[in-house]
Amino acid sequence: MDKATRVLTLLTRLINGDVVRPFEFNDITGISSKTLQRDITELNTFFYESDYWNNKETKVIYSRSLEGYTLINGSYSKSSLGVLSLLIKIKSLTPILHNDVYNVLLNEISYNRVEDKYILKSVLEHFKIRSGHLPGRNLMKLQESITKQLKTRIEIEDKIIVKPLSLMYMHYDYWLTYEQGGIIKNIKVRDIKSIRLLESKFEKVNNEKPITFEVDLSIWNQFKQQFSIKEILNRENSKITVIVSCTELDAYYIAYQLAPLATIISPQNYIDNFIKRLESIKSIYKK
Repeated sequence: MDKATRVLTLLTRLINGDVVRPFEFNDITGISSKTLQRDITELNTFFYESDYWNNKETKVIYSRSLEGYTLINGSYSKSSLGVLSLLIKIKSLTPILHNDVYNVLLNEISYNRVEDKYILKSVLEHFKIRSGHLPGRNLMKLQESITKQLKTRIEIEDKIIVKPLSLMYMHYDYWLTYEQGGIIKNIKVRDIKSIRLLESKFEKVNNEKPITFEVDLSIWNQFKQQFSIKEILNRENSKITVIVSCTELDAYYIAYQLAPLATIISPQNYIDNFIKRLESIKSIYKK
């Protein structure tokens, strides 16, 4: 094996997170341990002096415990840390990624430093990939209608005109909350056959079954952007009491995901049903 091929092979294995053990590498390449050491020295010089390698703290070191050479980074780029933070947050929400979303994240990783890619790709591989249709276009249309408060015609079995209120991701699916005829409803976005934004706007949302929450001020900005606020009832100390136009399912999602910073105040039967759900989960661990 010529030197150029040998050094490239060595560098590729190190970047991929492999432990390069001298006796194994020597058997593959036919070189001596001293030649391998010289190759390692040249790589470390390249990492430190090259204008094309953006991390001066990258080093190849020998690990006695692993009995081989490994690549270490003393620092990470802000971009890599941002992508890693995003992946961890997504993983806490869902173990499933649609193939299109996976490809977007993979493409974003490709723009990061080569020495960080291995770590980021390893985290990305934790997800299960879902194929099939991603309702991305419909999500964008619905978000536009929510932002601009536009009435929207959606087709499920029949075509109906609704007031879109919010979008959520729960139970591994995208859900739309909307108002129709004074009733707040949920539907999976993938079950909507077609969407058409209308020119007429809506301001008032009719809600026959209002749900009251107490929300901590620390998440208020996030909360009011994500959910449809019908009325603010009270502000006291660090809490805001509000009526939210949402369904019972939405209420459980809020109470579970945002606890203890958001709690259901009324109606009482929603509180009772939510406690029953928690008790049923608790009972699983008592067996």
